[in-house]
Amino acid sequence: MKKYRMTLQSIVILIASVGLMSVLFTSPIRYSIAQDTNATVVRDSQTVLLEGKTLPAGDYIHLYDATPYMIKSGHIAAKLPCDSKSESSLKVLIGQAPNLKAADLELLKELSKPGAMCIYHVDVESMKQGDNGIITDIALQNPTNSEVKFGPTATVVIGVDEIMPGAEEAASMGNMSISNSTG
Repeated sequence: MKKYRMTLQSIVILIASVGLMSVLFTSPIRYSIAQDTNATVVRDSQTVLLEGKTLPAGDYIHLYDATPYMIKSGHIAAKLPCDSKSESSLKVLIGQAPNLKAADLELLKELSKPGAMCIYHVDVESMKQGDNGIITDIALQNPTNSEVKFGPTATVVIGVDEIMPGAEEAASMGNMSISNSTG
């Protein structure tokens, strides 16, 4: 009888553990899908190595395009030349082409070297209305009058976690809230 009771307890503990593991390992996907039933969970990552490249004055490099999908959620990290105040003259642009605006980048002080290279990051999320608008495109802009030559370790890393349809609908409906301010 003791052996049977011990085996039954072991089975109950095993079933409870499997149930807990199922919740732990599937919760992020369930949460993500629960936020918007039209969203598709993806993990697309793009690393752009800039060493040895030149970005002419007043020009840009188009880095990412998710069209016809909008980027529901994602993240951008950029290691760029910066001045002694940790400010870069370069802009990371987000939006739906041709309506792009400079992203509000946050400096990562711990990983930056003012006067040389600084690393910045920003979360990106499309909204059909509001300040962010629809985000399908990511670009790197040089709004200055001088070309920029990239040295070692200059990079832009783009991670897209969720996409969803509707970017074309929003553009055709004139539902854009992003202005064409690229300067």
